[in-house]
Amino acid sequence: MPKHGQVLRQLVQLGETPDACWQWLGRVSPATGYGKKQFHGRTMLAHRWMYEQLFGPIPEGLVINHKCRNRSCVNPHHLEVTTQAGNTRHGAGTILTAEQVREIKAAFSTRKWGEGRRLARRFGVSNALIHDIWHGRAWKEIA
Repeated sequence: MPKHGQVLRQLVQLGETPDACWQWLGRVSPATGYGKKQFHGRTMLAHRWMYEQLFGPIPEGLVINHKCRNRSCVNPHHLEVTTQAGNTRHGAGTILTAEQVREIKAAFSTRKWGEGRRLARRFGVSNALIHDIWHGRAWKEIA
């Protein structure tokens, strides 16, 4: 019977510091860069497998985001549960914070001509994104 952690050591290359990525040493998809793991007769993404081993099932409808943006990383401190929209936004390198989105949403009720353009310049995003936020097509989960 392997000792605690021995199985994991064969699958992961730990980083030089505790905050570094844990590189998956098992199979990695050449097309996506995600690690893969056989578990109970099915293929799983390695980061999802790692998360479930340490924290339990991923809630239905949610996904795991790599905060480090390294798809083959399985460091649990680099993984977070989020919505698909949040994961996509993070991957696209969105620069808005939740506080900024709240400010943009609050500006909707008192907006004047050109307000969307002004906010877009201020936050370094497109005018279309400002309007998508105002009309609930983007950042829906921020109240």
